[in-house]
Amino acid sequence: MRLDELARREGDDITIEWKSFLLRPAPEERSKDDFAAYTESWARPAGMEPETAFSYPWAGEAPPASSLNSAVAGKVAEQISTDGGSEFHRRLLTAYFTDNRTISDLETLADIAEESGLSRDEFMSTFADQRTPLLRLVYDEHNLAVNSGITGVPAVVVDDRFLVPGAVDVDQYERVLEHVRTERAAE
Repeated sequence: MRLDELARREGDDITIEWKSFLLRPAPEERSKDDFAAYTESWARPAGMEPETAFSYPWAGEAPPASSLNSAVAGKVAEQISTDGGSEFHRRLLTAYFTDNRTISDLETLADIAEESGLSRDEFMSTFADQRTPLLRLVYDEHNLAVNSGITGVPAVVVDDRFLVPGAVDVDQYERVLEHVRTERAAE
């Protein structure tokens, strides 16, 4: 992913913090054929992500019905382990974009947690115990994004001030970081 490349280039000078943005907050059943047609739009980002394989049109079973469970699952993974949270996030993206897995399904999410090195039992119990407060956190992050002008993903906010919408090259992120550093030096 481009942000992984940016982190490798910048080292400890930056921190990447994933926030929730719900593309499908409410469950919405879609036919596999309709969803497969939608995934044709992945061609552009696939061409920009040399480190990530995209598989389209959708070849998996049922398409995800909602992004809510996967957003909560990401927060669960972060609670269990900081490193596990990062690995879970990467594997979640791979499960969706490459493997075409139904990431709204809790059992699939538990499988991904296990593949990320997390305890399946701890993941499932934390998901059950913390679902309500984590739902609030996910909705709060989503609403903050919407109120900040974010309308889709990917979207990167740098220094809580600069929005970089859409799929962009690593060089563009570096230009924004340089701008932020110049502004900070002038302050």
